[in-house]
Amino acid sequence: MLLLAGACQGPAESRTTESSEAIALPVGKLVRVPFEVDLGGWTSRAELLHPPADGPFGPGPYPVVLLIHGNGPHDMDCTLPGPGGKVALFAEIAEALAARGLAVVRYDKRFVKGPGRFDARFWRGQSTLQFTEDAATVLDAARSLPQCMGQRSILYGWSEGTAVAAALAARRDDVVALVLQGPVGLPYREMVRSWIEEVGVPYAQGPDGGPVTAKKLTAAQRGPGGAVAKLGASLLCEPAAFGAPLAVSSRIDRNGDGELDPATEIAPAIDAIVDYCFSPTGNCYIYAEGRTVPPATAQAGALRMPVLILQGENDASTPLRSGEALAAALAAAGNAEVTLRRLPGLGHTLGPAASRQDDCGRAPDPAVLREMAGWVAQRAH
Repeated sequence: MLLLAGACQGPAESRTTESSEAIALPVGKLVRVPFEVDLGGWTSRAELLHPPADGPFGPGPYPVVLLIHGNGPHDMDCTLPGPGGKVALFAEIAEALAARGLAVVRYDKRFVKGPGRFDARFWRGQSTLQFTEDAATVLDAARSLPQCMGQRSILYGWSEGTAVAAALAARRDDVVALVLQGPVGLPYREMVRSWIEEVGVPYAQGPDGGPVTAKKLTAAQRGPGGAVAKLGASLLCEPAAFGAPLAVSSRIDRNGDGELDPATEIAPAIDAIVDYCFSPTGNCYIYAEGRTVPPATAQAGALRMPVLILQGENDASTPLRSGEALAAALAAAGNAEVTLRRLPGLGHTLGPAASRQDDCGRAPDPAVLREMAGWVAQRAH
């Protein structure tokens, strides 16, 4: 079990360690309060998780923590298809926080009906600008509940949600702390480029390296790699009908030999591949200019509250330098309390990952969640 470790050695580091003897409640004693939130054109399910009134934290009200999703049609638990079975990422984070005396709010993203169920409208015109407004609406609804302390809010953003959380925190005076897991600390195009160059291409090459072939691409799509590794590899394939054999992209295969040379064919094509990802038909159109809130790094000057950055060193979606860039930007902007935690051997969900290619949505390390919850509780109460 890995503890939070490997923080940066510089002005952005905090060496505060939470006591392992701090009060933490068993999950079975936590109170669940379902409610609904009108997001304007869509009613989302939500849940408030908080300590019992007769417990060590008293009857409340409690500081409120809002969990903000990453990219995709996520339900309130952020249910993910992990390699060992489904992982309820936000459910586990919520339990760790509520056990430390906090009221934690989770909600289904706009147009999401539950785990794996969503309205077709989710993919039409989705925008992180809209998701930011939705998060604000949910937070206001939670603050009106009697169990929640309206003056003290904490935002917890994961992946895409880190940019949303930063945008929301920048415009509110009730946010006393910010947790950013797998942060968007790089420009969106640079982040997507890293998916292809640093994760997808090496995965497609296979353990022996060398040129990418149709045989290797087939093995990659059937192999144990994570979603980012398989997405990056798929961008090297020729578009084909469902079920057809995979072939290398004819646009990349300049000499037509059925193999893609990493140096002479793939590298020169990367810019065009990224351009496609950000086009209206690409899977990153949501991050196209004018359609999204800025990366968290670009918002650093407006974030004056304590910030905890949780960065898996083997994160396939947001590379290590993304968390480092964000920590440096916050420190340069004058934020007095920035904690960057580099987490060896962990991936985007804070679960084990042997490499960036192996990062495939495993359950978060409980020790990491306990220490994170201690950091939040210390600043919220």
